[in-house]
Amino acid sequence: MSTRNWLIFFAIPGVIILLALGSWQTYRLFWKIELNNFRYEQANSQPVKLPSVLENKDRWNFRPVYIEGQFQHDKEIYLAARSFQSQVGYQIITPLKTIDGRVLLVNRGWVPDKKKSPSARLEGQISGIIKVTGLVTFGQTDSYIKPNNQPEENMWFWIDLPEISSTLDIPKQNFILDVKSTNPSSDIPIGNQTRIQMRNEHLQYAIVWYLLALTLVIITYVIKRRSRVEAREKEMN
Repeated sequence: MSTRNWLIFFAIPGVIILLALGSWQTYRLFWKIELNNFRYEQANSQPVKLPSVLENKDRWNFRPVYIEGQFQHDKEIYLAARSFQSQVGYQIITPLKTIDGRVLLVNRGWVPDKKKSPSARLEGQISGIIKVTGLVTFGQTDSYIKPNNQPEENMWFWIDLPEISSTLDIPKQNFILDVKSTNPSSDIPIGNQTRIQMRNEHLQYAIVWYLLALTLVIITYVIKRRSRVEAREKEMN
């Protein structure tokens, strides 16, 4: 079998694979659009009082709720490597003891590095019973690309709810409130840090895979056509 024929032999499965990759990215594109639409609708719905039990995770994810309670500032933890307006800082996570006796974790928002210490933001260490409004989120799952949390140094890089609960010696948490507003209000920490919309670059990926498939088809056609022309020229000679 000639070199050109070998190329054609491999081009056919190559085109199939490239088309399959493009189709997979197209599927992911519409899945991501649907997911982002769901998150947007959830996050912009009317806040409701947080129930005692969240029975349906999908129903409550990114849903705004409100609850009253008192922050336990002595147990706050720091979520590192978080940026806001191109500045790197921390997000402050603090247990909230509710008026009905529960303990919840609240992501109060972002502070710059110079405001990490509670003594540098006394105006934000709100005392007494307050009303907290936030979005229900369910933490994060571990992966090999995430750095390890360092509980002994109170340095956290991702929200591991079981480990945070154990470290703070509070009941095991299965969700966290990402704060939208508190009453009374405070400039620090800066709330509304929840990333609602997920990055959606699948359209670009799909176009790339489909263009590669088309390019491979064109190259294969050109090579095949040239092979036929050369064969005819040999016959004529």
